[in-house]
Amino acid sequence: MKQGNFCIYLLLLLTVAGTESAKFPRDCTEVISQNRSTPTGLYAIQPTGSPPLVVNCIMKDNSGWTVIQRNSKSSKITWTCGWSTYKYGFGDVLTDHWLGNEYIHLMTKQKAYKLRIEFIDTRKRTLYAEYGSFQIDSESGRYTVRLGPFRGTVTDRMTLAQTNQIIDNQRFSTQDCDYDNYKYNCAAGRGGWWYDACGLSRLNDKNPYWSGITIQNVMMMILPKC
Repeated sequence: MKQGNFCIYLLLLLTVAGTESAKFPRDCTEVISQNRSTPTGLYAIQPTGSPPLVVNCIMKDNSGWTVIQRNSKSSKITWTCGWSTYKYGFGDVLTDHWLGNEYIHLMTKQKAYKLRIEFIDTRKRTLYAEYGSFQIDSESGRYTVRLGPFRGTVTDRMTLAQTNQIIDNQRFSTQDCDYDNYKYNCAAGRGGWWYDACGLSRLNDKNPYWSGITIQNVMMMILPKC
């Protein structure tokens, strides 16, 4: 499927919903709270201050994780997009996509969330990195990322204090808006991301990168903190 399918999915789900005044849950946790047997799949949500969105909800352990990104090795979509494209999202919500910085900001503003990144490596192992809190600032704050304590089965590549490598508290950069701390534009050939100079992780790349593993597929998802 081509980029821009968010609009098609949204139109279909809004048609099912029936009216413009339909009240949507604010995230996938609110989706599953309405029915504990709700399966994993596509749902319409509406974070506070946002238009309705179509997202992939991963339902497990009576919790609903909201997927904000998926990527695969040699992805067919273009990740070297500009600021506006990253702001509003792109890709196919069923496969590789970015939800959109503005919507991620609005979602993480309404509640306290944590972030889970799940990897499938080339040996078909499932690995993960989890951060105890996750928020991104508004556009005026350049969508700066704020991360909490790390745990996982991979090495921390986002909050580990290494000179010129830390991702936490960095501004988002794209090919046309360079806010990293390096003399070259890290996003120009690597995709939009929170770069220092240029860091040990970049998951919005044609070949997603996390130092220490070889990624086949990756998914980023958020869940409200207890």
